[in-house]
Amino acid sequence: MSEEVFSRPNGHYLNVEHIPVLGKPYIVYLHGLLSCLKSRKGQYLKAFAAKHGLSYLSFDFTAHGQSWGKPWDFSIGRCFEDAKDVIAHYCKTPAFIVGSSMGGLIGILLSEACPDKVAGYVGLAAGADFMDFIWNNKLLPEHKEALKNGAVLGPSDETSGYCFTYEMFEDARKYFILNRRVNFNGPVRLIQGDRDVLVPYPTVFKIKDVLTSSNVQIILIKGAGHALSEPAQLDAIGHTLEGLIDDTGLYQCAESGAKQES
Repeated sequence: MSEEVFSRPNGHYLNVEHIPVLGKPYIVYLHGLLSCLKSRKGQYLKAFAAKHGLSYLSFDFTAHGQSWGKPWDFSIGRCFEDAKDVIAHYCKTPAFIVGSSMGGLIGILLSEACPDKVAGYVGLAAGADFMDFIWNNKLLPEHKEALKNGAVLGPSDETSGYCFTYEMFEDARKYFILNRRVNFNGPVRLIQGDRDVLVPYPTVFKIKDVLTSSNVQIILIKGAGHALSEPAQLDAIGHTLEGLIDDTGLYQCAESGAKQES
């Protein structure tokens, strides 16, 4: 069984999937908002790691999947702390971070905060400053007023299953990246669909511009939406990740069958 519980002193816990392979780098998958580690992309990346003899790590963010928390317990700050704590605890070898949507934003923040742990980063429709986009483009004036007055909005059909509080938006402001430089100099690959309505594709070019890394490539997939979970799109993710790993010189993806740790 590869799933386990990562516990904190305050009683909060995260559901973690950890498959270490002795001495081999990690593929770390960070899922998106309202998703979990068992998403189609997560399962694909777990299989990718097994195929190439790499270690694998994923987890359910706070208030997601099997981890602690109700929908209103979510915040960008909590998810960022989740990622830092899990990486620090489990990754004893270099990590290649793959972040989807909200997880894409967390992955960028993590790459900047822990450059000694992160060998490379792949963003899948990375949701840079997505809470700002929701506030300015998705919420009605009456919703904003209710939130400011302490209401909890959703989760409901009206909010497409999302749950929002005013504190979530205030917290998110501390983690905006598109208004500053992001200090990460490792290799970066940004995969984006040109029909994404949740993270509009021009966002990927804004992310490219704020990164200090000179090794940034954008892969824009014609006709793809936000999920990036169709077979051809998953294959594109795999090919991109193979190239990124090879580019670092830490591991050759042609290898496989490494010994798994007990």
